[in-house]
Amino acid sequence: MKLLKYLGALAVTVLLLFVFVANFSAVESRFQCPGELSSKNGSYPLTVYLKLEEYRWWVGLWSESDAAIHVEIPNTYVDYFGNVKKVGDQYQIRDSAKSPKGNFSALSKTLAIQLPVKLKTDFFDGTCKKVEKCCLIG
Repeated sequence: MKLLKYLGALAVTVLLLFVFVANFSAVESRFQCPGELSSKNGSYPLTVYLKLEEYRWWVGLWSESDAAIHVEIPNTYVDYFGNVKKVGDQYQIRDSAKSPKGNFSALSKTLAIQLPVKLKTDFFDGTCKKVEKCCLIG
């Protein structure tokens, strides 16, 4: 009977630890980034939205990435970059093949990234401002 109590307590502890790690392993920040998209055919103004998920230190026990970045151009383009390394105040963004795609500065809030929107050579450059998540009630 005591063994069953200990196994139950161990199972509850493992479950609570899993819930804690799953819910508190990243800090999310959202940004609105007005800037310019440049390609061979010229450039034009564009606003890009960025979601930065900064991983806590313990995620490094099973992942090489320090963060994840989601990039969105509303009604046009969405991408996810899961291979992001933090070097000082800069996040170096790489694709799934670990090829460099751009960077985001946590200090100056600038984003410079290659986005395959129209051509494979489209490059976005802009300055971001943090936006708060809002919740709808009702």
